[in-house]
Amino acid sequence: MSPNPKFITVGHLQKTIQAILLICPLVGISQDPAGFLFRQQGALYNPALAGGSGSQSISIAYRNEWQNNGKAGYQTGVLNYEESLPCSVIDYSISALWDQEGEGLLSSYELSPNVSVNLPLVNNRNHQINLRLGGGLSFGWQRVDFSKLVFSDQLHPKYGNIFPTSFIPPDENLSNSYFQPAIGGVVQMVLNQQEMNAVIINVGASFHNAYGFGQNKNVGYGKSVLGLFPEQTPKFSAHLDFELIPGAAFNQFISIRPLILFEQQQALHYIQYGVDFGISNALRIGGYMHQQNFSDARVSTNWFSATTLFRPYIGKSRIDFHFTYSFNISGLRNAVSPLMEIGLKKHFRNSPVCRMMGKGDDVDYGNKPVCRYSRISPAKKKIYENVWYK
Repeated sequence: MSPNPKFITVGHLQKTIQAILLICPLVGISQDPAGFLFRQQGALYNPALAGGSGSQSISIAYRNEWQNNGKAGYQTGVLNYEESLPCSVIDYSISALWDQEGEGLLSSYELSPNVSVNLPLVNNRNHQINLRLGGGLSFGWQRVDFSKLVFSDQLHPKYGNIFPTSFIPPDENLSNSYFQPAIGGVVQMVLNQQEMNAVIINVGASFHNAYGFGQNKNVGYGKSVLGLFPEQTPKFSAHLDFELIPGAAFNQFISIRPLILFEQQQALHYIQYGVDFGISNALRIGGYMHQQNFSDARVSTNWFSATTLFRPYIGKSRIDFHFTYSFNISGLRNAVSPLMEIGLKKHFRNSPVCRMMGKGDDVDYGNKPVCRYSRISPAKKKIYENVWYK
């Protein structure tokens, strides 16, 4: 789950806790690894957002967090490919995620294809309201280096790590694979699209880890390096964002985009909320608060993120650069380093799938400005991010 921190202490205690969590998975507090900002990686939170940019694109993002006195810390990387199909009601994305946690180098590897379907509900001169439904699959496995962990039976109360352990690790330190689906939906609205005070609203929800299946126990419902197959805790997400355009002149405009994201995974509740400001969709600057609550914790670790997004044209193509800096405001603020996230996304003016279907590109990817208010494609009436505005 995106809420952070993950389990961090100091020295032997840190390694001991990690070992205990690996041996005896605590179903009530298990969480998914990814924690990117919703704005940059929306499909990780809701599969209905797959392919919602309005282009074919490839992106990469990396985050580094919770470094502590030279310890391994926590790292996450994601590679994502998505395509918006102007010739169809379907869009799709495929993401590959890598996550590494703590001194035991607990690593997760996941491959997640997602498909979304666009259904126009209201289509008239003033308003466009669409429903996007999406589904995805998460296939992955985990690995850990047991030699880097310290178990409780190795510790002496005075002299520390001096005893041998009776634990016998698995031969390959590799978990069985797991296979878990996700479903989601988003209602997209463009209201008063012919007016200067046009409003764009997106509200959605998704459900992850609801069910897992396979041909035998080697493909299961839960994640466990030791093959214990604990049930993976279902996760619920809900989000709301909207865009206001208070002023515009010629081809330039100013926009304001508030956002709120809520997630619940067993006893862990997480909320992300904030706002960013943009100039002609080419430069955006924003800030987001992250708050979490765990039922058995006295103090929660909350943090604040400052982010920038720069979307220049290079030739006829657009490239997105984003950088996020986050710092703790409670909990672990004096124990770990700030969080940093960087990302790059390249957009392409074509649709390979439509061309293979013999339908070409039904959307004009030319250099002329796209309406900054509607962001509605001529074909299939899809509502997109309008990345091609110039």
